[in-house]
Amino acid sequence: MERQRKGFNRLAAIYDYLLLIPPGKGFIKSQEGLIPLLPVKKSCLIIGGGTGTFLKSLLLAGKVKRIVYLDISEHMLDQASAKIKDLNHECLVEFRRGSFDKITEDEKFDLIVTNFFLDLFSLTELKIWIRFIGDKLSDEGLFYFTDLQIVRGKTFRTFMNNMYIKVLYFFFRNTTAISGKTLIDLRTEILQSGFTVVHEKGYMKELFYSAIFKKRS
Repeated sequence: MERQRKGFNRLAAIYDYLLLIPPGKGFIKSQEGLIPLLPVKKSCLIIGGGTGTFLKSLLLAGKVKRIVYLDISEHMLDQASAKIKDLNHECLVEFRRGSFDKITEDEKFDLIVTNFFLDLFSLTELKIWIRFIGDKLSDEGLFYFTDLQIVRGKTFRTFMNNMYIKVLYFFFRNTTAISGKTLIDLRTEILQSGFTVVHEKGYMKELFYSAIFKKRS
Protein backbone atom coordinates (compact mmCIF):
# COMPACT_ATOMS: atom_id res chain seq x y z
CA MET A 1 0.00 0.00 0.00
CA GLU A 2 2.91 2.35 0.65
CA ARG A 3 4.04 2.10 -2.99
CA GLN A 4 0.49 2.82 -4.11
CA ARG A 5 0.28 5.84 -1.80
CA LYS A 6 3.50 7.28 -3.22
CA GLY A 7 2.35 6.55 -6.76
CA PHE A 8 -0.98 8.34 -6.38
CA ASN A 9 0.80 11.19 -4.59
CA ARG A 10 2.93 11.66 -7.71
CA LEU A 11 -0.16 11.59 -9.94
CA ALA A 12 -2.20 14.03 -7.85
CA ALA A 13 -0.75 17.20 -9.38
CA ILE A 14 -1.44 16.12 -12.97
CA TYR A 15 -4.44 13.82 -12.53
CA ASP A 16 -7.07 16.36 -13.63
CA TYR A 17 -4.99 17.20 -16.71
CA LEU A 18 -4.85 13.53 -17.70
CA LEU A 19 -8.65 13.60 -17.95
CA LEU A 20 -8.37 16.15 -20.76
CA ILE A 21 -6.88 13.44 -22.99
CA PRO A 22 -9.64 11.70 -25.02
CA PRO A 23 -11.73 9.89 -23.94
CA GLY A 24 -10.93 11.33 -20.50
CA LYS A 25 -14.04 13.49 -20.34
CA GLY A 26 -16.01 10.27 -20.19
CA PHE A 27 -14.58 9.65 -16.73
CA ILE A 28 -16.22 12.83 -15.45
CA LYS A 29 -19.47 12.55 -17.40
CA SER A 30 -20.11 8.94 -16.41
CA GLN A 31 -19.46 9.36 -12.68
CA GLU A 32 -21.71 12.40 -12.42
CA GLY A 33 -24.52 11.18 -14.66
CA LEU A 34 -26.69 9.49 -12.01
CA ILE A 35 -26.32 12.11 -9.26
CA PRO A 36 -29.75 13.66 -10.09
CA LEU A 37 -31.37 10.27 -9.42
CA LEU A 38 -30.02 10.03 -5.87
CA PRO A 39 -32.42 10.69 -2.99
CA VAL A 40 -31.16 12.92 -0.18
CA LYS A 41 -29.07 10.88 2.27
CA LYS A 42 -27.77 11.69 5.75
CA SER A 43 -24.34 10.07 5.48
CA CYS A 44 -22.00 9.14 2.66
CA LEU A 45 -18.65 7.37 2.33
CA ILE A 46 -16.61 8.17 -0.78
CA ILE A 47 -13.79 5.65 -1.25
CA GLY A 48 -10.80 6.52 -3.42
CA GLY A 49 -12.32 9.82 -4.44
CA GLY A 50 -9.10 11.24 -5.86
CA THR A 51 -8.90 14.96 -6.58
CA GLY A 52 -12.52 15.65 -5.65
CA THR A 53 -14.30 16.28 -8.96
CA PHE A 54 -17.21 14.02 -8.00
CA LEU A 55 -17.21 15.38 -4.44
CA LYS A 56 -17.71 18.91 -5.74
CA SER A 57 -20.63 17.86 -7.96
CA LEU A 58 -22.26 15.89 -5.13
CA LEU A 59 -22.01 18.89 -2.79
CA LEU A 60 -23.48 21.24 -5.40
CA ALA A 61 -26.40 18.83 -5.86
CA GLY A 62 -27.17 19.01 -2.13
CA LYS A 63 -27.75 15.26 -1.86
CA VAL A 64 -25.87 14.49 1.37
CA LYS A 65 -25.65 15.95 4.89
CA ARG A 66 -22.31 14.39 5.94
CA ILE A 67 -19.47 12.88 3.91
CA VAL A 68 -16.44 10.83 4.92
CA TYR A 69 -13.87 11.15 2.13
CA LEU A 70 -11.37 8.27 2.17
CA ASP A 71 -8.19 8.06 0.09
CA ILE A 72 -4.71 6.59 0.63
CA SER A 73 -3.02 9.64 -0.93
CA GLU A 74 -2.63 12.77 1.17
CA HIS A 75 -1.94 14.78 -1.99
CA MET A 76 -5.24 13.64 -3.49
CA LEU A 77 -6.97 14.68 -0.27
CA ASP A 78 -5.27 18.07 -0.45
CA GLN A 79 -6.50 18.54 -4.01
CA ALA A 80 -10.05 17.56 -3.07
CA SER A 81 -10.06 19.85 -0.04
CA ALA A 82 -8.85 22.79 -2.12
CA LYS A 83 -11.47 22.09 -4.81
CA ILE A 84 -14.35 22.60 -2.36
CA LYS A 85 -12.75 25.28 -0.17
CA ASP A 86 -14.80 28.18 -1.55
CA LEU A 87 -17.88 26.12 -2.38
CA ASN A 88 -21.18 27.21 -0.86
CA HIS A 89 -22.66 24.10 0.73
CA GLU A 90 -24.10 22.88 4.03
CA CYS A 91 -22.55 19.41 4.10
CA LEU A 92 -20.00 18.35 6.70
CA VAL A 93 -16.98 16.81 4.92
CA GLU A 94 -14.37 14.81 6.84
CA PHE A 95 -11.18 13.79 5.04
CA ARG A 96 -9.44 10.58 6.15
CA ARG A 97 -6.18 9.20 4.75
CA GLY A 98 -5.95 5.44 4.60
CA SER A 99 -7.91 2.32 3.69
CA PHE A 100 -10.94 0.55 5.22
CA ASP A 101 -9.09 0.40 8.53
CA LYS A 102 -9.96 4.08 8.94
CA ILE A 103 -13.67 3.24 9.11
CA THR A 104 -14.73 2.23 12.61
CA GLU A 105 -16.60 -0.99 13.28
CA ASP A 106 -19.83 0.78 14.27
CA GLU A 107 -19.94 3.22 11.33
CA LYS A 108 -22.71 2.76 8.77
CA PHE A 109 -23.50 4.91 5.73
CA ASP A 110 -26.65 5.64 3.74
CA LEU A 111 -24.60 6.06 0.56
CA ILE A 112 -21.24 4.59 -0.44
CA VAL A 113 -19.47 5.79 -3.60
CA THR A 114 -16.67 4.14 -5.59
CA ASN A 115 -15.80 5.81 -8.89
CA PHE A 116 -12.97 4.18 -10.86
CA PHE A 117 -11.71 2.50 -7.72
CA LEU A 118 -12.68 -1.18 -7.77
CA ASP A 119 -10.83 -1.72 -11.05
CA LEU A 120 -7.52 -1.26 -9.19
CA PHE A 121 -7.63 -4.64 -7.48
CA SER A 122 -7.12 -8.34 -7.99
CA LEU A 123 -10.20 -10.56 -7.80
CA THR A 124 -9.44 -11.57 -4.20
CA GLU A 125 -9.08 -7.95 -3.07
CA LEU A 126 -12.15 -6.91 -5.06
CA LYS A 127 -14.31 -9.41 -3.19
CA ILE A 128 -13.03 -8.04 0.13
CA TRP A 129 -13.92 -4.49 -0.86
CA ILE A 130 -17.41 -5.42 -2.09
CA ARG A 131 -18.04 -7.30 1.17
CA PHE A 132 -16.83 -4.26 3.11
CA ILE A 133 -19.21 -2.01 1.17
CA GLY A 134 -22.15 -4.31 1.90
CA ASP A 135 -21.26 -4.44 5.59
CA LYS A 136 -20.99 -0.65 5.88
CA LEU A 137 -24.24 0.19 4.10
CA SER A 138 -27.26 0.94 6.24
CA ASP A 139 -30.40 -1.12 5.66
CA GLU A 140 -31.75 1.39 3.12
CA GLY A 141 -28.29 2.36 1.89
CA LEU A 142 -27.30 2.80 -1.76
CA PHE A 143 -24.05 1.91 -3.51
CA TYR A 144 -23.10 4.43 -6.22
CA PHE A 145 -20.64 2.85 -8.65
CA THR A 146 -18.85 4.02 -11.79
CA ASP A 147 -16.06 2.27 -13.61
CA LEU A 148 -14.70 0.89 -16.84
CA GLN A 149 -16.42 -2.18 -18.14
CA ILE A 150 -15.47 -5.06 -20.39
CA VAL A 151 -16.58 -4.33 -23.95
CA ARG A 152 -17.53 -7.36 -26.02
CA GLY A 153 -17.79 -7.69 -29.77
CA LYS A 154 -15.59 -7.56 -32.87
CA THR A 155 -16.09 -4.01 -34.08
CA PHE A 156 -13.27 -1.49 -34.51
CA ARG A 157 -14.76 0.58 -31.67
CA THR A 158 -14.68 -2.43 -29.36
CA PHE A 159 -11.07 -3.11 -30.30
CA MET A 160 -10.10 0.51 -29.55
CA ASN A 161 -11.95 0.51 -26.22
CA ASN A 162 -10.21 -2.67 -25.11
CA MET A 163 -6.83 -1.31 -26.19
CA TYR A 164 -7.52 1.83 -24.18
CA ILE A 165 -8.24 -0.28 -21.09
CA LYS A 166 -4.99 -2.23 -21.57
CA VAL A 167 -3.02 1.03 -21.86
CA LEU A 168 -4.62 2.31 -18.65
CA TYR A 169 -3.66 -0.83 -16.74
CA PHE A 170 -0.09 -0.64 -18.06
CA PHE A 171 0.15 3.00 -17.01
CA PHE A 172 -1.31 2.61 -13.53
CA ARG A 173 0.55 -0.62 -12.74
CA ASN A 174 3.82 1.12 -13.58
CA THR A 175 3.09 4.44 -11.88
CA THR A 176 1.11 3.38 -8.80
CA ALA A 177 1.81 -0.36 -8.34
CA ILE A 178 -1.86 -1.34 -8.34
CA SER A 179 -2.51 -5.06 -7.92
CA GLY A 180 -5.08 -5.34 -10.71
CA LYS A 181 -3.60 -6.75 -13.92
CA THR A 182 -6.68 -6.73 -16.11
CA LEU A 183 -10.27 -5.53 -15.96
CA ILE A 184 -12.66 -7.82 -14.10
CA ASP A 185 -16.39 -8.00 -14.87
CA LEU A 186 -17.19 -5.69 -11.95
CA ARG A 187 -20.95 -5.50 -12.51
CA THR A 188 -21.28 -9.28 -12.35
CA GLU A 189 -19.15 -9.49 -9.20
CA ILE A 190 -21.31 -6.86 -7.48
CA LEU A 191 -24.56 -8.57 -8.45
CA GLN A 192 -23.27 -11.96 -7.31
CA SER A 193 -22.30 -10.42 -3.96
CA GLY A 194 -25.87 -9.65 -2.98
CA PHE A 195 -26.71 -6.38 -4.72
CA THR A 196 -29.41 -5.46 -7.19
CA VAL A 197 -29.59 -2.61 -9.71
CA VAL A 198 -31.71 0.46 -9.01
CA HIS A 199 -30.47 2.57 -11.94
CA GLU A 200 -27.74 2.00 -14.51
CA LYS A 201 -26.34 3.65 -17.62
CA GLY A 202 -23.50 3.14 -20.10
CA TYR A 203 -21.37 5.92 -21.58
CA MET A 204 -18.96 6.33 -24.49
CA LYS A 205 -20.21 3.26 -26.39
CA GLU A 206 -20.37 1.29 -23.12
CA LEU A 207 -16.70 1.92 -22.23
CA PHE A 208 -17.86 3.48 -18.96
CA TYR A 209 -20.63 2.13 -16.76
CA SER A 210 -22.43 3.77 -13.85
CA ALA A 211 -25.03 2.26 -11.55
CA ILE A 212 -26.84 2.72 -8.27
CA PHE A 213 -27.16 -0.57 -6.41
CA LYS A 214 -28.93 -1.60 -3.23
CA LYS A 215 -28.50 -4.69 -1.10
CA ARG A 216 -30.81 -7.53 -2.08
CA SER A 217 -33.43 -8.10 0.59
